Amino acid sequence: MGANLREAIIRGADLRYANLRSANLRQADLEGANLEGAQLIKAKVESGKLRMAILYKAVLDQADFRSAQLSRSVLIGARGTGALFTKADLSEIHAPKSQFHQAQFNDATLESANLVAADLSGSNFTHANLTHANIQEANLQGATLAGADLTGARLDQANLRRAMLHGANLALASGLTQAQLDTACIDEQTKLPAGLSRPAPCAAVKK
Repeated sequence: MGANLREAIIRGADLRYANLRSANLRQADLEGANLEGAQLIKAKVESGKLRMAILYKAVLDQADFRSAQLSRSVLIGARGTGALFTKADLSEIHAPKSQFHQAQFNDATLESANLVAADLSGSNFTHANLTHANIQEANLQGATLAGADLTGARLDQANLRRAMLHGANLALASGLTQAQLDTACIDEQTKLPAGLSRPAPCAAVKK
């Protein structure tokens, strides 16, 4: 079992390279804490408070951040395969070149998030708020963005191959090209930017 830090108040703590594998951090207050390089594999951080926390190159594989508050946190180069961020507040996070394969961001708030060149392949952004997010050069191959709001999002050179965009709002997204759109899966409810045509329905893709 990992450390039990449930509801602990450790604001601004220096936890660089700490081993917090499987730790219980539910509802803990880690606002502004330095978790650079920390190991948070399978950590339980539901409803944790991590505003402005530094998670530079932290390892978050299979960690549970459901309903956590991570606004304005730094996740440059962080890794979180299979991590759960359902209903989390990730607004204004700084996470370029982060890697979140098969992660769950459904119903999460990622408004104005910096996800430039992030690897988000296979992740679930169903009904996520990605308004004004910077997703340039990000890898969204095989990701699900059904019902997501991408109003004002920047999608220049993002990889949307086999990305599921059913019902997504792309009407005011910028940087999106017809070539990108033609590789994605959209439906009649997908809202497209002016000047782009709705491609043929995407055939079912075998995993």
